[in-house]
Amino acid sequence: MYVKGRINWLINSFRDYQCGCGEAEMVTLVWHPHHRKIRNLIYRNGAKSAERQEAVKLMEQSTPVCRNCAAKLEYGLEPFLI
Repeated sequence: MYVKGRINWLINSFRDYQCGCGEAEMVTLVWHPHHRKIRNLIYRNGAKSAERQEAVKLMEQSTPVCRNCAAKLEYGLEPFLI
């Protein structure tokens, strides 16, 4: 039950964002380049922990992009070309 609330919190953190390619579905967005670290910190720690504050700082340093654009960024491709 606790993990589901944390997953929902992470998904809702994308509420006001969309990818540069136009994708706005919250489930497909990731925090590039720190998504794995952010996800691990949020899933394993409570809302009032220092780790959650570290995750929020990492979110501020990251850019929300969709999973397709994140894969393109990993391989050095330009993701927002149409």
